[in-house]
Amino acid sequence: MKRPLSRLICLILCILLTCGCLFTTSFAANDDITLTAVNDSFLPLSSSTMPVRRGGAQYVPYSVFSGTLGISGSYNSSDQVLTLSNGETSLRFDLSRGTVYDQNMNSYTTPAYWINSTIYVPVKLVCGKFNLTYSNIPAAAPILRICNSSASLSDSSFVSSSTNTIRSMLDAYNGQSSGSSGSSRPSGSDSDAIPTPIDPTTGQPTDTPVMKPSAVYLAYVGAPGKNTEAILDALDAAGMKAAFFVPADGTTLDEDLLRQIVGRGHTVGFTLLSSALTMPEKLRVANDTLFHATGTVSHLVCISDGSEHLSATQQQELLDSGYRLWDASLDSRDHSYGPAAAAQTVTTALSQTTAPVVIRMGQYTATARTTELVCAYLSTYSIPVQTITFTRSPVNNIT
Repeated sequence: MKRPLSRLICLILCILLTCGCLFTTSFAANDDITLTAVNDSFLPLSSSTMPVRRGGAQYVPYSVFSGTLGISGSYNSSDQVLTLSNGETSLRFDLSRGTVYDQNMNSYTTPAYWINSTIYVPVKLVCGKFNLTYSNIPAAAPILRICNSSASLSDSSFVSSSTNTIRSMLDAYNGQSSGSSGSSRPSGSDSDAIPTPIDPTTGQPTDTPVMKPSAVYLAYVGAPGKNTEAILDALDAAGMKAAFFVPADGTTLDEDLLRQIVGRGHTVGFTLLSSALTMPEKLRVANDTLFHATGTVSHLVCISDGSEHLSATQQQELLDSGYRLWDASLDSRDHSYGPAAAAQTVTTALSQTTAPVVIRMGQYTATARTTELVCAYLSTYSIPVQTITFTRSPVNNIT
């Protein structure tokens, strides 16, 4: 009788150890994941934009603070300076020197860093300076939640109301379909579905958008390159037209791609930094290149760091030279997100406004697929898409 009993005990122990390993593995899969939430909504989950720690401080991409939290962010690439501001308070991060100052020239010891090709800023410092709150909430995966006065839910209510959303996000990130038994999804299938509208009051998916912009403009910024043809194909398939803002800083441009852009019915404009000198002359030279390639010229300009950073003299010079200034109001983040996350970033923002929106995309590997998903969303929910042209009233940040 002793031998069967000992075998039974061994069997029970094996089962318990196996279950314990499975249980540990299930939670270990989320140990390195931190979700990010702003007020009552989650941001897209991506390993390239997840919160990180540096020197004991918690950091997030500066874009987390822009938009709904009332903070604008602008980066001057020539000076390597990031400025966060809400009109009254500002923080100036100099990445070349590793310094940070506020509007009163007080200095701080937690600088910004380039991480995953994105500028990360310290959560505690930014929240403290701009009167925001933040909390690290234990859940199926840790949640960093940043709030202003618009947040309506307590941390506990937010987590309890988001159980399904959290599970879906974790399943998608870990490569499992929601409700599956653990089988891996086919590579790339997270990009196959049209993004779901999000209710801005609850942060939950809805069948139809609660709000829609009155118009959407598609703007692609950067020199045409190896990804341009795929972007043009995606726009052709969707039956939509866009504006391509190409550098007017002397960058050599592919004239064949310029001809394709114009030949397929899209608009060409130019982009410059606000720090650029002799803007009208640079634009004249860029127009010479455009005319040589396409037989057309353009008087559309997008200031890379925002037209609000132009001086009054610069603005007047451009206007006197016949140029129209356009600003992107929504960054898709296709430079750092995959197609699904970039598209969801766009569509989530679109479901929170009725104002016209200029969507900024680049010409990156993820851009063509992001374009397909965004265009599918716009078509599905009958959101009007217009083309940036000289005759349209510009959307910009000039007051």
